[in-house]
Amino acid sequence: MSAAPTSIQIRIPATSANLGSGFDCLAVALNLWNQALVEFTGMGYQVRIQGEGEGVLPETEENLILKAFRFTLNQLNIEPPDGAVFHCENHIPLGSGLGSSATAVLIGVIAATTLKPEFETKENWLQLSAELEGHADNVAAAIFGGLVAVRKEESEYKVSLFNIEPESAVVVLPIIDLPTNTTRAALPKTIPMKDAVYNLSRIPAILEGFRLGDADVLRAGLDDRLHQPYRLLLIPGSEEAIKTANQMGAAAALSGAGPSVIVFLPEDMEEIASAIGNCFQKNNLEYRVFYLELINRGALISLV
Repeated sequence: MSAAPTSIQIRIPATSANLGSGFDCLAVALNLWNQALVEFTGMGYQVRIQGEGEGVLPETEENLILKAFRFTLNQLNIEPPDGAVFHCENHIPLGSGLGSSATAVLIGVIAATTLKPEFETKENWLQLSAELEGHADNVAAAIFGGLVAVRKEESEYKVSLFNIEPESAVVVLPIIDLPTNTTRAALPKTIPMKDAVYNLSRIPAILEGFRLGDADVLRAGLDDRLHQPYRLLLIPGSEEAIKTANQMGAAAALSGAGPSVIVFLPEDMEEIASAIGNCFQKNNLEYRVFYLELINRGALISLV
């Protein structure tokens, strides 16, 4: 059996990916966390969940944490421990567009690498978790914090990091069942060249908008033609919600693939949350509100 710490604490932040024109390549970390106390003890692997997903997420081998844990052990040829118990405390809502699946993958990946310290690196976490997720934007922001831009070079993911000011963000989550495969299927197979150029020309405005804390510049960057026009059709009230937030002086977009709308640089957080919520209520959707902050911290791990 591999030498292992008795127990560890892992904390992973929420993330918002896509960011308008930054489809599948830009993401930012937020101060909403999922965490797990991992005890290397007993026989077999278990997951115990409190908070978001309690009673919904499987606590069996089908849990994404355990799949990621086993995958990492196998990929890195790490001798499996006899037992591990993952005590999860979740604060990131499921299916919200805030990276909850990325946190689960990372908890499993990180826990496995602690069993062999030479593998306990952010680079390993990135490559393994991106392979499991199928994309690297959410996991990169969750690992490194701040604003990240990801790209793939041959078989490896690369990340560019941008520190950001701790600006405010409001996330309004309409209560609607919107599976990821549905939002992916809504995207067109091909896009016009002019739409691709339109998006490319706006990505620098996202970077500059965050750097300056300038909502007008950021708003231009969040304007998108590749994914939002198609996904907004799946979420009643979302298009009006984004327009409302923008008209109130903030910069808004879908968070990830939705259904959450995220609003950056709001002047009055409660007023703008209420206005966006009204857009969903008019379409018979209840909603939840999260008052958050952009952060430059990513995944945290400590011995317990």
